[in-house]
Amino acid sequence: MGLTLNTPAASAADGTLAVTWTTAAGDPTFALELVGATETFDVATGVVPTTLSTNVGLGQIPPGTYTLQAVTGDNIDNVLSTSGSFAIAAAGAAPPAAAAPPAAAAPPAAAPPAAAPPAAAAPPAAVATSNANGGPPFDPSGTKNVGNGNGIQFIGGQCLAAADCASGCCAGPSGICSGPGAATQAGKTGCGFVNGAAPAAPAAAAPAAAAPAAAAPAAVAGTASAGGPPFDPSGAKNVGNGKGIQFIGAQCLSAADCASGCCAGPSGICSGVGAQTQAGKTGCGFVSKRFITRSRSFLL
Repeated sequence: MGLTLNTPAASAADGTLAVTWTTAAGDPTFALELVGATETFDVATGVVPTTLSTNVGLGQIPPGTYTLQAVTGDNIDNVLSTSGSFAIAAAGAAPPAAAAPPAAAAPPAAAPPAAAPPAAAAPPAAVATSNANGGPPFDPSGTKNVGNGNGIQFIGGQCLAAADCASGCCAGPSGICSGPGAATQAGKTGCGFVNGAAPAAPAAAAPAAAAPAAAAPAAVAGTASAGGPPFDPSGAKNVGNGKGIQFIGAQCLSAADCASGCCAGPSGICSGVGAQTQAGKTGCGFVSKRFITRSRSFLL
């Protein structure tokens, strides 16, 4: 593949990261991951290589030194390109962000013109891969699952309500399936989006109505008794079904459960491959030696 990520300029944690790259014929649609010393963040999906640039809203990324990785959307182990290191300053730290342009201006004046031509091609890509009402761009490969209410839409795909999403969380402001723990990251405004609007009352009512059903599993499946981070109890319905729709942060019995393809030890939790040894996890490859009961209701 000919895809090569350029090293982005420094930015503040609440700012926007300008990402550019070069490409060659045959490069696939890809996702962008922000890789730090201890954490990895998914910041963009469904990026079309021929656009040559995109802007990523950082939300509240912790300050530090990062690299940017381009990975294939259906196999995050397949890294297409890695940028050089760059800094993300604390939120509101305007001076570091302002100091970055001179560094970018130091190279020959030909560099800005190289980025300018793609601007003409950017509008078509923006229509297909971004959300006019804000939030991260939708992964276009999930179009077939929008609005069918079957609960099979993956994280990053568009949704009209929580019933579309395997994670049970349709996040605003534009309706995108999200892990509940990441529902306010990268410009998202929280779970509860419903077909063009996210009224405060319905959004609050949905968790309240779901609380009784989730309470029983939370005591059993919501913790990781053998170590590692706690499970997200909203993924209890996907444990052990082998359909590959379990979202990151929820319990798994093997990699066949997880949309990411990584079931991490020591207790079996779906994880991004880049974060498989973080927060007490011991790496992908966990396989349960026995059937794990998710809640007493499943025994009735």
